[in-house]
Amino acid sequence: MSELIWMNGEIMPLADARIGVEDRGFQFADGVYEVIRLYNGKPFALEAHLQRLQKSAGGIQLALPIDASNLGNEIAKFLDRAPMRDGMIYLQLTRGEAPRNHAFSASKPTLLFYARALPPLADPSSGEGVKLLSVADERWQRCWIKSIALLPNVLAKNQALAAGADEAVFIDNGMVTECAASNIFAVMKGHVVTHPVGSKVLPGITRDILLEIAPKIGVAFDQRAFREEEAINADELFITSTTREISWVKGWNDRQVGQGRPGPITLKLHSALRKKIANETA
Repeated sequence: MSELIWMNGEIMPLADARIGVEDRGFQFADGVYEVIRLYNGKPFALEAHLQRLQKSAGGIQLALPIDASNLGNEIAKFLDRAPMRDGMIYLQLTRGEAPRNHAFSASKPTLLFYARALPPLADPSSGEGVKLLSVADERWQRCWIKSIALLPNVLAKNQALAAGADEAVFIDNGMVTECAASNIFAVMKGHVVTHPVGSKVLPGITRDILLEIAPKIGVAFDQRAFREEEAINADELFITSTTREISWVKGWNDRQVGQGRPGPITLKLHSALRKKIANETA
């Protein structure tokens, strides 16, 4: 069965989908996106993802062409047509097609989404830890917008891969902000520390869920800036994203982190996250 895509209200084979050369997403990266995890065929934290989409769109002065709740209904209908047990939905909104001009012009937005299978995630207690590489944070000052303009993140990620690491971690004037495709957390003296959301940090959905879960299971959280050297010497490090949930960090710039194995607080948080996912997608 061929992959399907929902585009501007119509479901069609992904191979048949076409976007104009003058779509502003193509020519200006003038758009935003979301990635939503599917468990047991159900989108997890869908409302939170759609709320963030709406906020990101507002951040670039772009209105959703469909109400967020109706968009959720369209996703549900699409999954009836293209069922998938474990995977993700990629959703993208651009300002649409118009004659090339830096100034906004009246155009119909391009809204699309499609589903793609993902392999089940390994439990952190048995999975391999990730290795990080420090990269200077040269991105713009509106990282709270989930923009499709991801070239700095792409370059940083590939710089990390070329150095034998798995993920790039951005450093802004000595301070740890976030990773190329994930949020980062350090465990120091029993407290989980992460940089506040803002100009250099995206409000990750998994990040927000952990902030909600933590006090319920007795884990202290601090949202503050912290230095690179402070993070490398932390007791535990982990990164989070929608598609990876929680991954423990075993090395940073060729230095071992902590004891070289997933720490107890990392495992405790991931266990609580898995329970929440199971409760909401069973």
